[in-house]
Amino acid sequence: TVWWNGRVVGGWAQRPDGEIVWRLLDAEGLGREAEAAVAERAELLRRALGDTRVTPRFRTPLERELAA
Repeated sequence: TVWWNGRVVGGWAQRPDGEIVWRLLDAEGLGREAEAAVAERAELLRRALGDTRVTPRFRTPLERELAA
């Protein structure tokens, strides 16, 4: 789940190669600052996870799409 200022605005997934991918679903009023912050956090998460892969037991449709 991607949060911004106390509200859910999107989702994320990890691809098999370790890339963290995300999508904003409710970008109304977010602007470039929010997108840049989410991109920065996704990169920090990728580095923190390293070779570890996160595989949810039950993926949401968005996770399945993003992780493909």
